[in-house]
Amino acid sequence: MKRFLTAVILTGALGAAPEPVTWTVQSAPPPPLKAGARFNVKLVAKIQDGWHLYSMKPMAEGPLATRIWLAEGQPFTLAGVIAATEPRVMHDTSFGMEVELYEGDAAFTLPVRVAAAAPAGPQKVIVNTSYQTCDNKICLPPKTVKVEVPVTVAK
Repeated sequence: MKRFLTAVILTGALGAAPEPVTWTVQSAPPPPLKAGARFNVKLVAKIQDGWHLYSMKPMAEGPLATRIWLAEGQPFTLAGVIAATEPRVMHDTSFGMEVELYEGDAAFTLPVRVAAAAPAGPQKVIVNTSYQTCDNKICLPPKTVKVEVPVTVAK
Protein backbone atom coordinates (compact mmCIF):
# COMPACT_ATOMS: atom_id res chain seq x y z
CA MET A 1 0.00 0.00 0.00
CA LYS A 2 2.87 2.35 0.81
CA ARG A 3 4.27 1.92 -2.72
CA PHE A 4 0.86 2.65 -4.24
CA LEU A 5 0.47 5.84 -2.21
CA THR A 6 3.98 6.93 -3.18
CA ALA A 7 3.06 6.54 -6.84
CA VAL A 8 -0.16 8.53 -6.40
CA ILE A 9 1.68 11.33 -4.58
CA LEU A 10 4.43 11.43 -7.21
CA THR A 11 1.89 11.48 -10.02
CA GLY A 12 0.08 14.44 -8.45
CA ALA A 13 3.29 16.31 -7.63
CA LEU A 14 5.07 15.80 -10.95
CA GLY A 15 2.18 15.83 -13.41
CA ALA A 16 1.50 12.93 -15.73
CA ALA A 17 2.77 9.52 -14.68
CA PRO A 18 5.43 7.83 -16.81
CA GLU A 19 4.25 5.32 -19.43
CA PRO A 20 6.79 2.48 -19.09
CA VAL A 21 4.75 -0.11 -21.05
CA THR A 22 3.59 0.03 -24.67
CA TRP A 23 1.09 -2.58 -25.93
CA THR A 24 0.99 -3.61 -29.60
CA VAL A 25 -0.48 -6.38 -31.70
CA GLN A 26 2.33 -8.38 -33.28
CA SER A 27 0.16 -10.71 -35.32
CA ALA A 28 -3.45 -10.55 -36.37
CA PRO A 29 -5.55 -12.85 -38.55
CA PRO A 30 -5.51 -12.56 -42.35
CA PRO A 31 -8.85 -11.50 -43.82
CA PRO A 32 -11.47 -12.66 -44.32
CA LEU A 33 -12.50 -15.01 -41.50
CA LYS A 34 -15.63 -17.15 -41.59
CA ALA A 35 -18.15 -17.11 -38.76
CA GLY A 36 -17.12 -19.75 -36.23
CA ALA A 37 -13.43 -19.60 -37.25
CA ARG A 38 -10.70 -19.65 -34.67
CA PHE A 39 -7.55 -17.48 -34.85
CA ASN A 40 -4.81 -16.13 -32.60
CA VAL A 41 -4.00 -12.57 -31.60
CA LYS A 42 -0.48 -11.98 -30.28
CA LEU A 43 -0.31 -9.03 -27.90
CA VAL A 44 3.16 -7.76 -26.95
CA ALA A 45 4.11 -5.54 -24.03
CA LYS A 46 7.32 -3.56 -24.57
CA ILE A 47 8.64 -2.58 -21.13
CA GLN A 48 11.13 0.26 -20.65
CA ASP A 49 14.47 -0.50 -19.00
CA GLY A 50 14.31 -0.42 -15.22
CA TRP A 51 10.58 -1.25 -15.11
CA HIS A 52 8.68 -4.53 -14.91
CA LEU A 53 5.10 -5.79 -14.97
CA TYR A 54 3.73 -8.82 -13.21
CA SER A 55 2.60 -12.14 -14.70
CA MET A 56 -1.01 -13.26 -15.02
CA LYS A 57 -0.71 -15.40 -11.86
CA PRO A 58 -2.75 -13.82 -9.03
CA MET A 59 -0.71 -13.24 -5.87
CA ALA A 60 -2.51 -12.89 -2.53
CA GLU A 61 -1.23 -9.85 -0.63
CA GLY A 62 1.16 -9.10 -3.49
CA PRO A 63 1.30 -6.91 -6.57
CA LEU A 64 -1.52 -6.72 -9.10
CA ALA A 65 -1.34 -9.54 -11.64
CA THR A 66 -1.69 -8.71 -15.33
CA ARG A 67 -5.20 -9.46 -16.58
CA ILE A 68 -6.21 -9.75 -20.24
CA TRP A 69 -9.78 -10.20 -21.52
CA LEU A 70 -12.00 -9.53 -24.52
CA ALA A 71 -14.51 -6.73 -24.11
CA GLU A 72 -18.15 -7.81 -23.90
CA GLY A 73 -20.67 -7.08 -26.63
CA GLN A 74 -18.50 -8.01 -29.61
CA PRO A 75 -18.80 -10.96 -32.01
CA PHE A 76 -15.63 -12.60 -30.63
CA THR A 77 -14.89 -14.79 -27.61
CA LEU A 78 -11.82 -16.34 -26.05
CA ALA A 79 -11.49 -19.89 -27.37
CA GLY A 80 -9.06 -21.18 -24.75
CA VAL A 81 -6.37 -20.25 -22.28
CA ILE A 82 -4.10 -17.27 -22.98
CA ALA A 83 -0.49 -18.39 -23.53
CA ALA A 84 2.24 -16.10 -22.20
CA THR A 85 6.01 -15.74 -22.27
CA GLU A 86 7.63 -17.54 -19.34
CA PRO A 87 7.95 -14.96 -16.52
CA ARG A 88 11.04 -14.42 -14.38
CA VAL A 89 10.61 -15.59 -10.77
CA MET A 90 12.31 -13.53 -8.08
CA HIS A 91 12.03 -12.48 -4.46
CA ASP A 92 10.54 -9.00 -4.20
CA THR A 93 11.77 -7.35 -1.00
CA SER A 94 9.05 -4.68 -1.12
CA PHE A 95 6.30 -7.31 -1.00
CA GLY A 96 8.38 -9.86 0.96
CA MET A 97 7.44 -12.69 -1.40
CA GLU A 98 8.32 -14.57 -4.58
CA VAL A 99 6.79 -12.87 -7.62
CA GLU A 100 6.56 -13.59 -11.34
CA LEU A 101 7.39 -10.66 -13.58
CA TYR A 102 8.41 -9.53 -17.05
CA GLU A 103 11.22 -7.19 -18.04
CA GLY A 104 12.03 -6.02 -21.56
CA ASP A 105 9.03 -7.51 -23.30
CA ALA A 106 6.31 -10.08 -22.85
CA ALA A 107 4.05 -11.78 -25.40
CA PHE A 108 0.51 -13.01 -24.80
CA THR A 109 -1.25 -15.18 -27.39
CA LEU A 110 -5.04 -15.09 -27.24
CA PRO A 111 -7.03 -17.85 -28.96
CA VAL A 112 -10.12 -16.12 -30.36
CA ARG A 113 -13.26 -17.46 -32.02
CA VAL A 114 -15.56 -15.55 -34.36
CA ALA A 115 -19.18 -15.88 -33.21
CA ALA A 116 -21.46 -17.96 -35.43
CA ALA A 117 -23.78 -14.96 -35.81
CA ALA A 118 -20.99 -12.42 -36.47
CA PRO A 119 -22.01 -9.82 -39.04
CA ALA A 120 -20.02 -9.84 -42.28
CA GLY A 121 -17.60 -7.04 -42.98
CA PRO A 122 -14.97 -5.09 -41.03
CA GLN A 123 -14.97 -5.66 -37.27
CA LYS A 124 -12.63 -4.96 -34.37
CA VAL A 125 -11.55 -7.40 -31.67
CA ILE A 126 -11.26 -5.28 -28.54
CA VAL A 127 -8.70 -6.59 -26.04
CA ASN A 128 -8.49 -5.06 -22.56
CA THR A 129 -5.38 -5.35 -20.42
CA SER A 130 -5.10 -4.37 -16.76
CA TYR A 131 -1.63 -4.30 -15.25
CA GLN A 132 0.72 -2.68 -12.74
CA THR A 133 4.28 -1.55 -13.44
CA CYS A 134 7.01 -1.04 -10.88
CA ASP A 135 10.68 -0.17 -10.77
CA ASN A 136 13.04 -0.80 -7.87
CA LYS A 137 11.59 2.16 -5.91
CA ILE A 138 7.88 2.61 -6.68
CA CYS A 139 4.84 1.01 -8.25
CA LEU A 140 2.61 3.08 -10.50
CA PRO A 141 -1.15 2.92 -9.99
CA PRO A 142 -2.82 0.04 -11.87
CA LYS A 143 -3.75 0.88 -15.45
CA THR A 144 -6.14 -0.57 -18.03
CA VAL A 145 -5.55 -0.16 -21.75
CA LYS A 146 -7.63 -1.12 -24.76
CA VAL A 147 -6.09 -2.51 -27.95
CA GLU A 148 -8.17 -2.89 -31.11
CA VAL A 149 -7.42 -5.53 -33.73
CA PRO A 150 -9.04 -5.10 -37.17
CA VAL A 151 -10.69 -8.25 -38.50
CA THR A 152 -12.81 -8.84 -41.60
CA VAL A 153 -15.61 -11.39 -41.33
CA ALA A 154 -16.48 -13.15 -44.60
CA LYS A 155 -19.98 -12.99 -46.12
